Amino acid sequence: MKFTKRTYLNKIFLFLCICFILLFIPQITLNNYPLPTITSKFLVFTYACLFLAVITIFSKINFKKKIITFSKLDLVLILLIIYISINRYVFQNNYSFPIRYIELLGLSVIYIYIRNLKSDYMYWLLLMTIISGIVQAVYGNLQLLGYYPSNHSGFKITGSFFNPGPYAGFLVSVFPISLGLYLFKEKLIRQVLFDEKYLILNRIIKYTFHYIPLIGVICIILVIPATQSRASWLAVIVCTFILIEARCQIIKKTFIQFNNLKKTVLIVATILFIGISLLGVYHFKKGSSDGRLFIWKVSTEIIKENPVFGVGFDRFKAHYMNAQANYFVRNGETAEALVADNTYYAFNEFVQFITENGSVGVLLLIAVIYFIIKTKTVKEDDYLSVILKISLLTIGVFAFFSYPMQILPIKLVIVVLLASLVKLNANKINLFEKTKISFQKPILKILVVIGFLVIGVFSFNFIYKLDNSFKNWKLALSSYQYGDYESAIKEYEQAYPELKNNGDFLMNYGKTLSIYKQDKKAIEILKQAQLHLNTTIIETALGDSYKNLKEYDKAEMAYKNAANMIPIRFYPLYLLAKLYEENEQNLKAVELAETILNKEIKIPSTAIKEIKTEMKKIISNYKQNSQ
Repeated sequence: MKFTKRTYLNKIFLFLCICFILLFIPQITLNNYPLPTITSKFLVFTYACLFLAVITIFSKINFKKKIITFSKLDLVLILLIIYISINRYVFQNNYSFPIRYIELLGLSVIYIYIRNLKSDYMYWLLLMTIISGIVQAVYGNLQLLGYYPSNHSGFKITGSFFNPGPYAGFLVSVFPISLGLYLFKEKLIRQVLFDEKYLILNRIIKYTFHYIPLIGVICIILVIPATQSRASWLAVIVCTFILIEARCQIIKKTFIQFNNLKKTVLIVATILFIGISLLGVYHFKKGSSDGRLFIWKVSTEIIKENPVFGVGFDRFKAHYMNAQANYFVRNGETAEALVADNTYYAFNEFVQFITENGSVGVLLLIAVIYFIIKTKTVKEDDYLSVILKISLLTIGVFAFFSYPMQILPIKLVIVVLLASLVKLNANKINLFEKTKISFQKPILKILVVIGFLVIGVFSFNFIYKLDNSFKNWKLALSSYQYGDYESAIKEYEQAYPELKNNGDFLMNYGKTLSIYKQDKKAIEILKQAQLHLNTTIIETALGDSYKNLKEYDKAEMAYKNAANMIPIRFYPLYLLAKLYEENEQNLKAVELAETILNKEIKIPSTAIKEIKTEMKKIISNYKQNSQ
């Protein structure tokens, strides 16, 4: 690699900005925001992308003649993003709060920037990704040892994520890069070294690319078992097997020496081993596995109802719980009720993608996967192409059982992998020529600068308002926890203009209004929430407000919806029984009370004991009044 001062000065700023994003975004957790492991990462990422875009635009007012090249993978990715945008805003009736969509736009910007970097910088971006994974692995180990608290009361290890699932997913996305760069370190080091005159610098680079990938492999392997994420275990096993085979070709060499009988025996034995392993993984957490299978089953019903365009980008959570309730209405309280819960994700990104984007989106996704596989590189870069493709495959394996496309740091890794793969592509198309643009006339230059400033100020103002609204939401949650509902409502009112399409925000806001007996306003907000998210919390809060307003039929419907969503839950049925008692529908109250008393208990608790005591009182009072 030739090292020149001019090249360094031209590219270093852009490179350092992207390095900052790759290294620090996964580590960020700012507790002055709600859902801090998600929201704070999103806001910092958005600020960083905006800053990067503005600086880059101003630096490109004058640029030299250059050929614009595209690969086929570039083109299908562009088509996919255009389709998602049109489907979200044109084909669908509603669209939810745009965190994932803004992330998609920001990730597109990062993709373009990496594509415009020199190929030499690609290796360093991959190394920066590994360092980010090492930091997370060390952080997780410190949580296990008790030096740092986790972000979830139910788990000792979460890293800077909200539970072990996405934490394991991020480590899994980094692991194949670490292992791949280590296995092919000789080829890699030859490509990243500078001219021979930089002896000390070359020695530092050699040790860096030799030991950092090895440290990444060791750190991640040590912490992954503690996450108890079966999807991550499976992904690590798959990528390790394929990468070692790609490097050493043990099976290929052995297979050539076997006769047909031995080859058949080896293939059958391999299939049996994989099948038994998957069965073991399934039974390790059978309840969780059954829950995922049930979610996929219910999701197919949504797909059948919306086969062409789906329900819209990031709209799975707006439709799923209603579909789950309809399933139990049709089929009764089946054994599947034991694994049903409030669900935001499909726990299979491919199922969720089909649900949200329909068959049109699936065709584009298949095209993306096809061109990833078909991307060809020059011979000297074949090893790196293998590493990038296996890394994407590893994330794909994890995506079959989890939700990596909802996690910003994992999506950043995917963008680095895709952009690097396209950068290596030897078969790019010269679509058009970018000619020199020079704004020599002062008036024209002023207009261009003003235009960019207006766009930049508008975008910054939007993000700044969003930032403050999230902080208001956090203050509202804190006031709610202390029982200061009046202060909480004031904070919610300030945040509402910016967060009026956020289902979680509207759920919290509506629930607070309902508790504070502002029932008409609560119903209005909770109805808005249902357009973007529906859960048993929203339905029971609606039922409470309708009951306070003496609208008993509507309250009954809301409580029944909540009960149908998760039939195993006692609380919605308890509320419904108390509604019947208050409304003097005594026969219904007694019948439901008896049902609750005979109901199977999934997890015993003090609350269930109290509910059953209340049901016994309802039955006892009815018998006394009947005598």
